[in-house]
Amino acid sequence: MNRKAILRHITLTAIVSICTFISIRAQTKDSLSVKIEDGWIEKIDNKIGIDVSLNNSYEIFEVKTEDTKFILYPNTASNLRFNVNYKFISFGFQFTPDFIPGNGEENLKGNTKSFELRTALIFKHWFTDLSYSKVKGYYLKNSDDFRTLLEDDPYIQFPDLNYYGFAITTGYSSNSKFSFRSLTSQTERQLRSAGSFIPSINLRYYIIDDKSSGMRTQKSNNFESSIGPGYVYTFVSREKFYLSLGLLTRIGYLNTKLTTRLPDGDLTTIQDNFIFRWDGKVGLGYNGNGFYAGLYSTISGTEYRQENTTAMNFETRVFYHLFLGIRLSTPDYLERKIIKVEKLFQKQNDSN
Repeated sequence: MNRKAILRHITLTAIVSICTFISIRAQTKDSLSVKIEDGWIEKIDNKIGIDVSLNNSYEIFEVKTEDTKFILYPNTASNLRFNVNYKFISFGFQFTPDFIPGNGEENLKGNTKSFELRTALIFKHWFTDLSYSKVKGYYLKNSDDFRTLLEDDPYIQFPDLNYYGFAITTGYSSNSKFSFRSLTSQTERQLRSAGSFIPSINLRYYIIDDKSSGMRTQKSNNFESSIGPGYVYTFVSREKFYLSLGLLTRIGYLNTKLTTRLPDGDLTTIQDNFIFRWDGKVGLGYNGNGFYAGLYSTISGTEYRQENTTAMNFETRVFYHLFLGIRLSTPDYLERKIIKVEKLFQKQNDSN
C-alpha cells in the first residue's frame, strides 16, 4: 500500500470514528461539571474538545500593474484540519488530502503539498494565536491571459515555488460577559447575547522562493506588522444555537527584501510599504453538551501599493470553515498538569 493510500485510510477511519462516537453520545445525557459566570458564560473545564473541519484557508498571490495581472494559486480546493481544545489551550494541524473533491488535479494544475501547525492560548481577556505553514507548488490561475506562453497545458505551472510562513496574533477582548472561546475553541458556551471590542496586533514573517533551476528566479523575504480595532457580537438562542457577526480592520507596515538570482550574481532590492487589511465575519453554530458544530465565513481584503512604482497589490477572498466536534472526559494526569500551568499564569498576573 502506498503512502497516499495509507494516509487516506487513516484519515477516513478517524472521521468515521468521530462521527460514530458523536451519534452515540447524542443519545445520552452528558453530565458536565460547569461553572457559570453571572449567567453569561458557561465554562466547560472538565472536557477535551476534538474536532475535524474543512476550510479553504491557503495562500494565494495576486499582483496587478497597469498592463498585467498575475494570480498564483496552489492546487488546493479544501484543507482538512484536526484540532484538540482544552480550557485555554488549542492545538491543531491541517493538510490537503487528494481524496477531497477539487484536490489532486495534478495533470491540469500541477502538484501541491501543504501543511500547517497552529496553537492558541485564550484567557479571560487576552488571547494569542501562533501558526507555521508551508506550501510547495503553484499554478497561474489566469493562464489564459498568457496563452502565447502555453503549449498543450491549460495552466502555467510553478512546481518549485515555495511558501513558508510564521504568524502570531495577540488580541484583547474588553467585555468580560463575552466569550471569545465559544467562537474559537468551543471550551466555553455563550449563554446570552453579547458583544465585545477586540483590538489586535499581528506579526507575520513569510518567504516566497522559486527554487526552480531556470534563470532569473526570485526569492522574497517579507516581514509584516499590523494593528487595528475589531468588534464581534454573538446572538444566542436557547443557550446552544448562535449567530456571530464581526468586523476587524488593521493597518500596518510591510518590508520586502527581493532577491533576483542572475548569472553574474544576486540582485537585491528592498521595499517598504503601508498595508491595509479588513475582515468581515459571520458564523452559525451549535454548541451543545456532547458535541458542537458550525459554519463560519469570512470576507477578507488586503491592499498595498509597491514603493516607487505604480503597481497595486490587492487581494479579496471569501473563506469558509466547516467543523464538527465532540467532547471527552479529561484524563486526570492532563488536568493536573493544566492546573499547574493555570496557577503559574495566575501568580504572574497577581504580581503585575
